[in-house]
Amino acid sequence: MDLILHNGRIFSMRHESDVFSAIAIKDGRIHTIGHEEVIDLKTDKTQVIDLEGRDVFPGFNDSHIHLLGLGASLSQVDLSGAKSKADVVKITKEYLETHQIKKNDWVVGRGWNQDNFDIKEIVTADDLDQISQGHYLFLRRACGHVATCNSHLLETFGFSKDKTLIDGGEYENGVFKENALELVTGKMPIPTKDDLKLWIKTGAHYLNSLGITSVQSDDLCVFSESLIPDVLESLIELDVENELSVRVYEQSLFRNIDILKHQVESGYKQNKGSNFFKFGPLKILGDGSLGGRTAWLNKPYADAPDETGIHMYEQDELNEYVYFAHKNKIASAIHCIGDKMLDSALEAIEYAQEKKPNHQLRHGIVHCQITSKDQLQRMKALNVMAYVQPIFLDYDAHIVYDRVGKLADTSYNWKTMIDLGLRMSFGSDAPVDSADPIKGIHCAVTRKGLDGTPQAGYLKDQAISVYDAIYNYTAESAYASFEENKKGMLLPGFLADLVILDGNIFENILKSKVHMTILGGQIKYKA
Repeated sequence: MDLILHNGRIFSMRHESDVFSAIAIKDGRIHTIGHEEVIDLKTDKTQVIDLEGRDVFPGFNDSHIHLLGLGASLSQVDLSGAKSKADVVKITKEYLETHQIKKNDWVVGRGWNQDNFDIKEIVTADDLDQISQGHYLFLRRACGHVATCNSHLLETFGFSKDKTLIDGGEYENGVFKENALELVTGKMPIPTKDDLKLWIKTGAHYLNSLGITSVQSDDLCVFSESLIPDVLESLIELDVENELSVRVYEQSLFRNIDILKHQVESGYKQNKGSNFFKFGPLKILGDGSLGGRTAWLNKPYADAPDETGIHMYEQDELNEYVYFAHKNKIASAIHCIGDKMLDSALEAIEYAQEKKPNHQLRHGIVHCQITSKDQLQRMKALNVMAYVQPIFLDYDAHIVYDRVGKLADTSYNWKTMIDLGLRMSFGSDAPVDSADPIKGIHCAVTRKGLDGTPQAGYLKDQAISVYDAIYNYTAESAYASFEENKKGMLLPGFLADLVILDGNIFENILKSKVHMTILGGQIKYKA
């Protein structure tokens, strides 16, 4: 044996009462799970770890994240703590001074959110001009669907301050939304492959500290479509070089069907790859975010009666996009936050299934926020799964009724999804929000934000148990990547990916901390 852990509570996740006290690992896989008799398997070369009563679970698997974007964001301006426009100005000015950024260099940041401001107004070019008129400033809202640029950038690259509409996006006074973001990111300096690799490894090591051993990650268009080959090559090379400290299942975002066709011709095939890097489903960005009022709704926003959000594809276009992937045995994972977008996504999936039935593909809805029971029943009938981010409650619980009124009662109905028998995996969408699974579990179980509000819990009847929340971060996420027979549970023959926790997560979620993360039998993080 290479490694034996004993004297703890080891949850196999096969069912809630399936708990052991010892586990033996050999050649990167689980050899035996049992009790103290497992110690008899040790040899002179076996590393033995006394768990001292700690709990062990399968490594967390974030089923929707942006690994490359997360790694890059760790070196950018962090605006998540900004409580006003003045804070955005102050934090960014300090960053410029601390890093001695040269004139006409780019300064990228992320995390501002006007709903956290004292005066809830969106950041504009006029605000950023107080920071600098000699740098190119590009500061993303927390959701990532909106960003603001300063006037120096607008003038240099010929963007008007007047409202301008494009297909699937718009911009005005430096505020760029949805597809319009590509107009700016396409002007940025092109990262090298060394940059991409560094950011991927940086993000992965950070995730190890949170107990995460697998991710289902949307990385290909973090910067621009032109970088898709470099991003893919970086991930594949890191795999070959044994430099990935998380297993990556790539949710492949291509902006249109022509790019997808080219990728299919070049060999893109779902589930092709190794145990550390595989091609996953087609990721389709359908609408925007609730906070940015770009999620596509059937009825206007309660706090913006002239707006119903933004959608990226007309129905016929989406139908053909999903069908092309479907007939090539590629599932679609469609970003849907608004109820109108969910209608559109389900119509496209149903169109594909009617033309060429294949219910083994595991199509999915990413976010799956505003959902009527009829829509959830339609998802069940179509065998469509949900990729859910429970950490979103930390913010959304405080703004959702203002944004959409009574429609908020259909938001994040996870208990209903479970009761209907929908497959549902958990993730974070980091760097949009915190990647910490323990924080996500807290939100799923308490239906409260990290500050303990709302006191009564947001739609408390939709709360789920701690065990179910962990199950959705492990076994259900493994199902989402067609890997339910090799990870997501602690069973003989499964990959030896584990997280060891300090504290009893069943009694106090937020006081639980990651003690150790093990990937393929190798310790990747120790507190």
